Amino acid sequence: MLTRTILVLLFVYYVFAASTFIGEGKKRAELFELTDDELAEFHVTIPNEEFIRLKQEAQWLGEDAFKTKNGSLIVKLKGEEKSFKKLTFGIGGYSSRTFSKPGYNLKIRGKDNLYGRTQIRLRSDAREPTFLRSKLVCDIHNRLGLPSISANYATLYINDEYMGLFILLDAYKLSWVEFEYGDKDSTTLYQCKDGEHFLTLESSATGCKNENKDVIDHSEWIDLLTRLDAAQSAEDIEDIFDVDQFLTEIAYEYLAGSWDHYLNLGHNFYMYKPKDDKWKIMLYDFDGEIGQNVLIGFRRDTGNGDYPTYSFAEWTKPRHLIDILILNNSTRFDNIVRKFVTDAFNPTVLFPHIDELKEFIRPYVELDMTPNENGKYPGRIVFNSYSDDYSFAEWEANSEFTTVKSAQKSGGKSYGLKYWILAKYRYVCKAYNIECDETYLDENYEIPIDKEVEFIG
Repeated sequence: MLTRTILVLLFVYYVFAASTFIGEGKKRAELFELTDDELAEFHVTIPNEEFIRLKQEAQWLGEDAFKTKNGSLIVKLKGEEKSFKKLTFGIGGYSSRTFSKPGYNLKIRGKDNLYGRTQIRLRSDAREPTFLRSKLVCDIHNRLGLPSISANYATLYINDEYMGLFILLDAYKLSWVEFEYGDKDSTTLYQCKDGEHFLTLESSATGCKNENKDVIDHSEWIDLLTRLDAAQSAEDIEDIFDVDQFLTEIAYEYLAGSWDHYLNLGHNFYMYKPKDDKWKIMLYDFDGEIGQNVLIGFRRDTGNGDYPTYSFAEWTKPRHLIDILILNNSTRFDNIVRKFVTDAFNPTVLFPHIDELKEFIRPYVELDMTPNENGKYPGRIVFNSYSDDYSFAEWEANSEFTTVKSAQKSGGKSYGLKYWILAKYRYVCKAYNIECDETYLDENYEIPIDKEVEFIG
């Protein structure tokens, strides 16, 4: 119980004022409104023999990760406790299981919900050093009012063992659609999980899976893909496909250097058609954004290693939709990029938000990166992982401007979070003729670098 006492004391000294960054952009589930200024504390209980099995099965990759329906949950938040007797609990994610600290999936069964959510993700985001990228990307989407999951922070205990700090996320599931759109048992939510899904009949007709397992009629989905294949302009699909929303997500992918979604690898997104509305693309998994492991994900050598200065044409790969909606005539997309940069992706609004989030999570990050009396770090249960752990100094530096070496043993690097934002901002301000903040365009703007942890390569 020592860890819990420390966290309570830390909270007394590090109170985080509720963020105004999101503003009126998107109304989020109550769970995320409540955790803007306080971490939720998740206490999961499973049979001891299953906890042992969880740790054993965490040692290898496979399609079937540990999962049990024999769990219960207590969540402590705002001085209250919410108890749930029926919990499905298991290791979550796929690539995240290559790291020493895996993430987890929680599903509250029955008629109960946790402040508006029944399916919850706790992610370690061990790929990246800052605990900030997923949170920041979700907040940007929420700020702009885009269909999106939300993010905050939580600590996790399993059978009273402290597992560390996690990113608290919701998930695109049927329950999410019902909460957000009032669409119970939706038949039009498709997950495009594996690679090479480019919204064509050939690549996505059977590869993207409907979340509703009872659906056997996929004619609406096939009709969408058929129309997209045949389209030669936005006008050909405007009645069925939310073109502006799609272009806004593509603008995001470009600005954030995102390689893990539609433009490059063609995965980690959903397609959803609300009732009486158009099909929309919805991205998820944001631990590889804003300069994280760009070379690993980009997977091609153009001879230009300065990734923030890539033009859009250099960043994208050949895609029919990209050709007809952007490359053949970029006016509409260019205007969306300008608005995205002006409203959200700029240092003026992002840097203060990063500073605020850093101070909020600092004590929890430090605790997460401190070994206990037995020399063990919280939640590190994968012993022969494909990655190392980041240090607290790397967290501090990479949250700012310093590039550090990727924890993945396969190589790569993580651009400083603020460095990527600043460098991309400077490039697009000139390339798209945007009226930008001269403070950040000034080449004499101070960019402090921690030479002790800086990675050059």
